[in-house]
Amino acid sequence: MKIAETFATVAFVVALIALFNPASALACGSCYGAADTPATNGMNFAILSMLGITGSVLAALTSFFLYLRKRARLNLATIDDHEMSNEKGGIQ
Repeated sequence: MKIAETFATVAFVVALIALFNPASALACGSCYGAADTPATNGMNFAILSMLGITGSVLAALTSFFLYLRKRARLNLATIDDHEMSNEKGGIQ
């Protein structure tokens, strides 16, 4: 058997098992709709914490690159044409 045929066979068997055993595919109580349980409250807090950490890291990266952009613009404004040219008038 080729690898593709073996993969197709395994995928078919897994699909059949999932089809004839639907209880294992159901969501847990927290995901299914038990909104007032401590597990659901803990998961909601964990999700909000991860979003907060991700957002703060992205904000820090954005502010760092904006800072670099500002510094580059300030540096460009202070560079004089005389500093960029050599004694023969050519650009270094």
